[in-house]
Amino acid sequence: MNTDVVIVGGGPSGLTLGLALARHQVKSIILEKEHDITQDPRGVVLTGDALRSLWTLGLGKHVSWIGQELHSLNFHTTTYQNEPFYITRLDSDELEHALPSTILQSQPRLEYFLRQLVASSEYCTLQSSCEVIGRDEHVNGVTVHYLDSNKTPSQIHAAWLVGADGKRGIVRKHFLEPSAGVRQESGIFEYEGTWIAANLKITLPTPQSHPDLPLWAAGHNPESVYDLFWPANWHFCRPPGKPIACGRFGPHSDRLWRHEFAVPEWNDSMDASAIFWENLNPLITRKIRPLHGGCPVEATFPRDCIEVLRCRPFRFSHRVVNKWFAERTMLIGDAAHVFPPFGGQGVACGVQDAVGLAWRLAILTKVGSLAHSQARQQGLLQSWADERRLGTDNSARLTRQNGELCNKEDSWSLSVQLACVNIIQGFLGALGMRFSAFGADSQGYRGCDRGGFTTEHGGGIKLGQVYVQTRLPDSPTLKIELSDQALRRVPTVLTLLVVATPKWSESEQEVVTLLRVLRQSGIDPAVLSERSLVQFDPSDSLDHLPGVSRWPVCRIASADLLIGYPVRPGYSSSQFMRRLGNSRARYVIVRPDNIVIAMSRDLGGLKNCLDALERSLS
Repeated sequence: MNTDVVIVGGGPSGLTLGLALARHQVKSIILEKEHDITQDPRGVVLTGDALRSLWTLGLGKHVSWIGQELHSLNFHTTTYQNEPFYITRLDSDELEHALPSTILQSQPRLEYFLRQLVASSEYCTLQSSCEVIGRDEHVNGVTVHYLDSNKTPSQIHAAWLVGADGKRGIVRKHFLEPSAGVRQESGIFEYEGTWIAANLKITLPTPQSHPDLPLWAAGHNPESVYDLFWPANWHFCRPPGKPIACGRFGPHSDRLWRHEFAVPEWNDSMDASAIFWENLNPLITRKIRPLHGGCPVEATFPRDCIEVLRCRPFRFSHRVVNKWFAERTMLIGDAAHVFPPFGGQGVACGVQDAVGLAWRLAILTKVGSLAHSQARQQGLLQSWADERRLGTDNSARLTRQNGELCNKEDSWSLSVQLACVNIIQGFLGALGMRFSAFGADSQGYRGCDRGGFTTEHGGGIKLGQVYVQTRLPDSPTLKIELSDQALRRVPTVLTLLVVATPKWSESEQEVVTLLRVLRQSGIDPAVLSERSLVQFDPSDSLDHLPGVSRWPVCRIASADLLIGYPVRPGYSSSQFMRRLGNSRARYVIVRPDNIVIAMSRDLGGLKNCLDALERSLS
């Protein structure tokens, strides 16, 4: 066997899966058809838990080079020159993960930095210019046939195959659809529509380059002209007129603008470029009043300062696969689901597909007893499929909500709905509570009946993220980091979080009993063992963390230690324990995607949790 996992498709989903598998020392080979990164920006939104997951994989330090933070969604009537009739604000830490909720990203840059991370990994390999042409599935593995960069027939043997090659990719269309009946069907709502999508690069006009532009006489400078015609953040425009989704994306210095609008009457005889300019020109024309008085004059942003990088029609829909896997082949990203353009959920869902699948593939690869139990293999993968269907449906609900505001004209019922939402937001705000557009997805998978956790033991919730001080074993220094980083440092697939004050480790009897319970559990040590321990101190004590410990020990980093760190409005250091119900839970089994598998207040409860986990894996 050449590798553990073959991934077909080197977009964000496939690259994320390779990196997430590498964290577990699971080998993968990514086969990408294109030689270079496609420079045409496609998805422009990176949001929610996907951003959190990529941050943990090492992308955090590159985010400012990938895109700009989205602070608000603005809904207008007809044109974004009109004041918004509704605003969704995204500044605060509403997801309770101490990071921006959304980045307006340049996908080519995202893929570039993901490729850089892959190139530095000893467990993940990217092979470009490779065209997959066939697949043979065996009892214990898969053989993938492809043409390498020299068009020479080659093959790879692996335990698992993952299709991350898009909605028209070969893995679903040519392998799974004919053999297993896997197809994309309508999701929780039906949508079919043609939109013209354009990517623009804007150059600033100056008094020297465009001396006749009336804006100079109105007191504008090049930067304020840019802000006037190409306003920050993201904008939806509803009828009268064509529904529009538009806004800045990528790093601010690149001055990129995405402009998409619905063309329900589209047919192939139409000129997309002409229709695009017909739609854009009114949006970039203003009545300008001179600084020293006089009649307003009409000014249009100079067309020679607008470079059209891409302009063509797209047929959009919302569809989800009826089956996420068959035998040893799985689908993630656009191969599994597609969304309309008014939700920005495609890349995010693909990333979360990959992160949720990676730790399960790690277990399937590392636990030898599972190699001969097809029922256990299918059960583990089915729990992933059920969770991701719930996650996809949650993303679809957010997409549908935006679509309602973007595609429909004002009506009495819609006005009443928005008024109710504003009242609820104000009421909850007065109580110090939050009304989050991402609320369902940020809370975990508790609504999933067959998820990879035990509901009866408190599983299914998603941990919040906070800044912590961490002391590593045999290290004299304290490290300030995000709690996800502290939890992911263990060498095992799962983490056992011990919620206790520093003095707990001095309770030799309880520690010895804990280690004995772990060793007797029957769970493979690669999945969970005494090396899985991370201790979290929930107290407000000023006592120093222990100088020597057998495992990492962390506590909340106080506000005075976070000077110079990005702290978002609404960030609360109590959100970590709040997600755990502020209970006295002592032992918490945590997955790499921050979902709690089970938790207990004592060692007897932990033993029951471990027994339930062992039954699901044996």
